Amino acid sequence: MSFITEVILYKPPGEKRGKILVPAAVAWAAYGQDLDNNAGDHSFRKALESVTGTHPNKNFFAYNNAAAGVVGVKTKSNSKDTTAPRDEAAWIVHTVPGYPKPKVQYTFPASEYANGHLLICLTISESQIEPIVESR
Repeated sequence: MSFITEVILYKPPGEKRGKILVPAAVAWAAYGQDLDNNAGDHSFRKALESVTGTHPNKNFFAYNNAAAGVVGVKTKSNSKDTTAPRDEAAWIVHTVPGYPKPKVQYTFPASEYANGHLLICLTISESQIEPIVESR
């Protein structure tokens, strides 16, 4: 049984879909959903559901070098956020400035389709968090 799951999505410049790499795969596979899919079946939309929208029983914190709605940011660095549903945590690292907007319906910034992006989602079981910290 795996206690750590990682998913990596690469979105090439000018495209709405990307290539996805999951642990069991030996190569990148075409991902069948646009990043702006609001139907609920895009993997990164699902991973960010605790952040996008109001959920009284879900916790998250986000830290972002180019936070949504902040004016005058001089960097185009990556964004990061962590969600903590149930007994696990998801750590999401990506290169999309101002994404996602907390407590707002999920949307991928249309202005960012021109750029290439990398999105990484790492899900860690609660039982593995302390061993990871102690191994440092």
